[in-house]
Amino acid sequence: MKQKYSNLFWHQGVKVFEERLLKTAGGKIRIDHLENDVTKSLLNVFQHGDKKILGRFLKMIGNHQSPDSFEFDFQVTDSKTYRHKKERIMLAIVSSSTKTHQNPDYGVDKGIPDACIFNNDTAVLIEVKTQSPLVPEQIASHIKQFLGSATRKRTITWEEISEAFSEEIKTAGKFDRFLLSQFVEFLDLIGIAEFNGFRESDFMQLGEIIRMTREDYLDFKRVFHRKIAKFMSLLDEQVQPFFQFKKLAYQVGKVDSGAPVIWSAFYFIDSDKTHVNHYPNVNFNYWEHGIELSVNAETQPSVRKVISAMKTDPVQFERFIQQAKEFNVSLYYKLQFLPQNHLIWNLVTGYPVNVTEFSTELLISAMDNLIENWQDYKKTLIYQMEKRMLKHPSGRFYSDNEIEFAQSRNNKPNFVIRIEKRYPAEIVARKRKNIVSFFSAEIQQFSELMRFLVHQQNR
Repeated sequence: MKQKYSNLFWHQGVKVFEERLLKTAGGKIRIDHLENDVTKSLLNVFQHGDKKILGRFLKMIGNHQSPDSFEFDFQVTDSKTYRHKKERIMLAIVSSSTKTHQNPDYGVDKGIPDACIFNNDTAVLIEVKTQSPLVPEQIASHIKQFLGSATRKRTITWEEISEAFSEEIKTAGKFDRFLLSQFVEFLDLIGIAEFNGFRESDFMQLGEIIRMTREDYLDFKRVFHRKIAKFMSLLDEQVQPFFQFKKLAYQVGKVDSGAPVIWSAFYFIDSDKTHVNHYPNVNFNYWEHGIELSVNAETQPSVRKVISAMKTDPVQFERFIQQAKEFNVSLYYKLQFLPQNHLIWNLVTGYPVNVTEFSTELLISAMDNLIENWQDYKKTLIYQMEKRMLKHPSGRFYSDNEIEFAQSRNNKPNFVIRIEKRYPAEIVARKRKNIVSFFSAEIQQFSELMRFLVHQQNR
């Protein structure tokens, strides 16, 4: 049984929705349901767990009263009781990625707050967000309708809650440890937990593209995409000092169902319009087998910079790449079968080679040889597509239109040069949150090489 179905709080109604659903009435209802699910799960933890769990939560919002005195209200409709409490706290619980959208036209006279935690003199009115934006006008409306006024307004994140509960797990009893771990796992499954590393199941599901519906597969990829974004944010803080010679940014590839892979990359920019592949970049590919890290040149501008560096000073180039001793140099050629980034990648014969055995002269010679014999390579690939000897990354065979496109285009080869290493899923998962510092050390090996590459002029 898949991990999510084993989770105590998961049920079939829980989904992670596309951004476009925020703009539709039906989509907003579905997202509201998800937010209700998470709220109810949190209250269940407080209700059935040790009261010190609630006590830790209350301290996060600055309340130090005894947790034994509090009760819970889900889907609040009582607009009279809570306005008489001495302390009235309006609390928003959001994801770290939640945006704030002003909406002067907000027209709900009486919304329904997600929950209230209360005792004789305190009411903590709660509005929950997981994907939808935080609307200040909605918060103001809740205060007016249910509290009259607020003594305090607070905002905390699900990521902060998951981190606090993860700490609580370390000293909790057996039952509470189970309850808390299930809730933290639930937040992780829907992409709103603090980053605590990758799971083997994250990678295994990337390979389930043939066996899952498109909706479920996209649902999973959206959650994984969120986790990668948090990983890259943490890693960015550590790698920035390595690349102070040029402005560095990061990007996570768009979510689609076309291939069982997600990518992210650190890339160098001249302006906000600089393409992620204009310069050679530091690239992560997330596959079924694990993670692949590379210094990646996969477009003509970036490949030209690598070739320029090799020809300008081959000795220096080889010295720099040999600093990453466990990496391989790979040379690929690509065949395009649809517009944009629809490509078949093949390794050039003889590659990859370990960096200790690499020769710039031999790589350039291999590229020249493939250019000279390109029509033969192309003919073989087209034949394999026609005879169904090759499959699309999604697991299907290539269509007649794709084969015809590949035949009519690709008059010359396009190359990819990578200095790469693969990390098995079980190794990645075992490192948990330490995977950030681990990859920071791996990337540091490329600092001199990247400085050398990005300063090469196009030729």
